[in-house]
Amino acid sequence: MNRSEKYTCDTSPSTYTKSSYITPVDALHLSQQWKIENFTTLVKLALPGNCLRTGLFRHPQLPEAFWQLCLYPGGKRAENANNVSLFLKMSSTSPTKEVRIKVEYRFHFLNDKGAALFSNVNVGEFHAKPPKGGHSWGLRNIPKQKILNCVRDDGSLVISCHIELLPDINRTQCYNSWKLLNTNARTVSGDFVKRQLAAFDNGFMADCVLECSGRQIPVNRFVLSAHSEVFKAMFSYDQLIESTEKKVVIEDAEYEAVRCMLRYMYTGEMELDTEVANVLILAERYQIDDLKLICERKLCNQIDKNNVGEMLYLADLYNCKILRRAVVDLLRTNHSVFSSHAWRVLKETNPHLVTEVMEKAMFGEESPPLKRQRHQKMLISQPSDDESV
Repeated sequence: MNRSEKYTCDTSPSTYTKSSYITPVDALHLSQQWKIENFTTLVKLALPGNCLRTGLFRHPQLPEAFWQLCLYPGGKRAENANNVSLFLKMSSTSPTKEVRIKVEYRFHFLNDKGAALFSNVNVGEFHAKPPKGGHSWGLRNIPKQKILNCVRDDGSLVISCHIELLPDINRTQCYNSWKLLNTNARTVSGDFVKRQLAAFDNGFMADCVLECSGRQIPVNRFVLSAHSEVFKAMFSYDQLIESTEKKVVIEDAEYEAVRCMLRYMYTGEMELDTEVANVLILAERYQIDDLKLICERKLCNQIDKNNVGEMLYLADLYNCKILRRAVVDLLRTNHSVFSSHAWRVLKETNPHLVTEVMEKAMFGEESPPLKRQRHQKMLISQPSDDESV
């Protein structure tokens, strides 16, 4: 080989495309507290099979399932005598619909101070199918003395039940807007959050008030300015009335939504329930982008064929890219939306928006529809499964 020969190689960087997706999964939580009076006498005189029941309760994001607590002070059956039986029952809201869901459920017996003297945590797969439509999991043999030790000074027994579950996973959306969702979540201590929340609730060192619906909320201008460029501008210029009078009047907003927004600004946390859309509107108005993102993610999990028109209008009006993509995904995977009343109203009131979204659903860049997955049978061992409750 000739030493003078030169060798060359291509050192230019290779090109590739990087895709990133995120699937937000939010668990649903249900809690029920039940007070049973004169429990000592009840345990002493109840026969096996005698049953006390709570009212039915359900989560708004899982309307197809009712929940109920069932207590047998004398035991479920004769073989459970000298014990107390406690069950969590799930039933279908429709006698013709099959419902299958796996949950974690927690039973607690609470003393006079609200502390748990007895606790039990289990995971159960509830399967309600026609025509029976009910399925229960629970504890058959709780020793009577163990429960009597939890009776309060007034003779009552207080049972607390907490349920954690997931909505239909097959309907969970995957988004390619990872840059928008990639927030830097940081963990802070619970004590820090409590101190900040106490400062907000007590108006500690407040130097301004927010007025909404005729009610005033004392706040700290520094906190508001640190999280919102809009508030920062209000308080930075002496020419503005908000700066001179140290008062901000918020119109066209719900009082509880304003409090949710302020709670987030003070603590970084908020409890979202029915005010999500109203909080999102406030977050957009005052340019609190991270709060707006949280609200969008929550709303994505609430979309169905009955509110798709409202969600799409909200996404379009307030530039909610993630929520808009979630609507598009629903249109791709659930064609029954097109026959809903909400969709017909939207077509009449905003045909241009409907056309634009339909084009996105058919030709856009959003992620393709998910394939339906068949339910797989799972064999699990649980403390007590009773379909006859």
